[in-house]
Amino acid sequence: MLAIEKQLDGLRQWLSAAQDNVLSIYADVHPGKPENAGRAWVKRVKNALKEIPEIRDRQGKRDEPLYDQVMSLLEADRPEARTLALFAHRDAEGRLHLERLDLQVELPVVDLARGRVEARYGVPYVTPLWFAVDEYERAGILLLAGARWRFFEVFLGEIREGEEVFPQISASDWKELEESSRRISAELGARSLRPGGRFEKLSPRERAAARTSAWLHRLYGTLARLLEQTADRLAIERLVLAGEQWQTSHFETYLSRHMQHRVAARVPLWPEAQQASPAAVWRQLEPVLLEAERRGELKLLEEIRERPGLWGADAVLNALQLGRVQLWVLPWSMDLKVWRCPEEGFVAASRQTAEEVCAQPVEAALRDHVWALARDYGADLEFVRGEAERRLMDEMGGMAALLRW
Repeated sequence: MLAIEKQLDGLRQWLSAAQDNVLSIYADVHPGKPENAGRAWVKRVKNALKEIPEIRDRQGKRDEPLYDQVMSLLEADRPEARTLALFAHRDAEGRLHLERLDLQVELPVVDLARGRVEARYGVPYVTPLWFAVDEYERAGILLLAGARWRFFEVFLGEIREGEEVFPQISASDWKELEESSRRISAELGARSLRPGGRFEKLSPRERAAARTSAWLHRLYGTLARLLEQTADRLAIERLVLAGEQWQTSHFETYLSRHMQHRVAARVPLWPEAQQASPAAVWRQLEPVLLEAERRGELKLLEEIRERPGLWGADAVLNALQLGRVQLWVLPWSMDLKVWRCPEEGFVAASRQTAEEVCAQPVEAALRDHVWALARDYGADLEFVRGEAERRLMDEMGGMAALLRW
């Protein structure tokens, strides 16, 4: 289990008993952004806390121990994080509970245009965090190299090397696999220099010379089976295969069709791959997985256009509140406004539409109501970025949906 998962489990336990009086803070702390230079985000969080007078003890005085411990946690320097989530609560016995999570990912909705800080007091505001837990795909990385293949689990930007993935493979088997792979690579390299170029298939004679025997066939089958068992156990949704082109392609043929659909990319090994730390592996391959995610988002928009789906703010909001929306697609940097009827809970993109339901609709930020709307009407949420976000805003009215009916 990744460290972030253990921390989330602990947070769930004490938040489940804290129905109210919880300080919830989210902040963009990405060190690579100019606006966060010099840890400027700390000052922004302090300013946000000044606007929360409810941080008080039972006598009505400001809860200085709670405030001081929150500030102490904020001051702790953890430079690798992109988003900070912090929760603080004093229980009925007066005990303080605090938890700071340093997330290696960005969260939708809380990456605000103004301030880049979200601070609330009252009911625990954990929906963005649980949304990230549910929606960020778990990824796997397999390095097909050397005398032992390496597998890594990735979730919420954290990476862990799985030492237990191939327990049935002996040291002698790994050595034989490495030698066989080296011979095949050498043969393919020699063939690439001949007239006619490089072929992907070896002749029977060449296969024998390279010892691609029944034993190797069985070994690849075992490796594929063990990988699939691990992927199912860890709920891996995207897989990256890193190795020589012939080997990743060859190994993929041993995977089930269901597993093949999870392969997001095949990439060549880089020089330091075999000795690289998990963090170095993630730095190398994070862009590959992000690119695959962006491709998936563009494909989703095309699917909405063809199924057919629905787009345009008023049309989608109307369908949503009729229970027709299966998947609600929104821009990541969501700064959309809606008109809301407070008593009825109805929302619309225009005041005119809202006035058909109530006389005095109130303008509100959609980000404040998006979680409840999706929950109440049974819609899944998908936030898109990059080119997909641009198309959604410029060509599809700011939101789109796949429909149930």
